[in-house]
Amino acid sequence: MTESDEQFRSVLDHRYSTLRYLADSPASKPKLVDGLETSRSTVDRAINDLVEIGCVTSENGEYRPTTAGHLAMREHRRYRETTHAVSETTDFINHLPPDTGLDTSLLEQATVTMSKEHAPEQALTPTIDIFERATHMRGLAPVVLNFYPNLISNQLAESDLTVEIIAETDVVTTLPDIPNTGDVSLSDAEGLSLYETDSDLPYALWLMETPTETYAGITVYDSGGPAGVLINDTDAAVQWTETQYEQFRESAQLTSASEL
Repeated sequence: MTESDEQFRSVLDHRYSTLRYLADSPASKPKLVDGLETSRSTVDRAINDLVEIGCVTSENGEYRPTTAGHLAMREHRRYRETTHAVSETTDFINHLPPDTGLDTSLLEQATVTMSKEHAPEQALTPTIDIFERATHMRGLAPVVLNFYPNLISNQLAESDLTVEIIAETDVVTTLPDIPNTGDVSLSDAEGLSLYETDSDLPYALWLMETPTETYAGITVYDSGGPAGVLINDTDAAVQWTETQYEQFRESAQLTSASEL
């Protein structure tokens, strides 16, 4: 990084509001003073800085962004949106391993529900609400809570739901030990495809399709219990999640749910 790089970034950061205003509508300095509700001296400094780095030019008394200005503003806006998404989801993503490789598309416009100390499973309520409306569900299972098998088997029996799960080996071997309190056991449920992987799954990644929407999400755990849930229905989030899920499935082996 050179000194001019640092200057360029510093100007974009400090003069972003001026550049954004000009991108929407070229303006004279008096119009900028009114539009930005600031002083003439502040506008003078902002324009001088932006002209110096080649992001603004003047024409007939009006200032407008150059091609470089439009490009720089677009990328700086993207940077601001990304860092905002990280800032808004910090508590959640800090439950993930540092090398997770999480794409920020999953964070932007996401809804996060964190667990409460005395009612940790309440964090799962948004996920269960979607699951009860879903027609197809795919997910990674690094852990299994006692009520999961009954929730899945009952929903399979009562609806047109299909479920595909990739579970760690320890999860698969644990499933037969979980008491069945429902009308249908997981081993008897139709519509379930169970895959086993000997890899350590870094998180509970999932996709749920309803008649009107597809949701992508991650459930994180702390000491075996739910710590939080992130849900996102944007196209970018769903596409990234599908790609990640397919990569995990490529190395997993289909197993028989009837043997559980």
